[in-house]
Amino acid sequence: MTLTQRIGKVLRALILCLTAWAMVKLGEQGFVLVSALLSLGLIVFGVRKLVYYFTMARHMVDGRSILYLGVIAFDFGVFTLSISDQHGVFIVLYLLGAHAFSGLIDILRAREARQFEAPSWKINLAEGLANIGVAVVAVVFGLVLGNMRALTMIYAAGLVYSALLNLLSVFRRTAIVYIP
Repeated sequence: MTLTQRIGKVLRALILCLTAWAMVKLGEQGFVLVSALLSLGLIVFGVRKLVYYFTMARHMVDGRSILYLGVIAFDFGVFTLSISDQHGVFIVLYLLGAHAFSGLIDILRAREARQFEAPSWKINLAEGLANIGVAVVAVVFGLVLGNMRALTMIYAAGLVYSALLNLLSVFRRTAIVYIP
């Protein structure tokens, strides 16, 4: 991992902690803040991928996948921005769905890393299981029991856990392969 990637991971962890703090302080309005930040991030990511596609990736092998990724990210960003003024339950469902999907991707990534005997598969598996666990517990407390305050606390705790795992990955040694 390069120094720039390490700095980016530390900044991401700080942003996650600040977002969790804002959610605890603002309560249900914190979900509106999170959805606005998420939508802006997805829109910027989608536009960056689209610009990259039209400037360079269209000439690459499998460059069309970058186009699809840009369009889908931009579309999800606009969708999130359009529901951010709705009732909190819709935002909660959307964020929990994204959390569960992220957990599933982490578990699949850990499975692949384990097949290649990479040492980081345990952390990826723990992060994936935690993301799915947060989503399930939040659904039980928020949607079944109707306790939005507990839902906010659970989601904020999941964000802090993700931030801690990002910080752990910053200080983990990475293997460097030298070819003589």
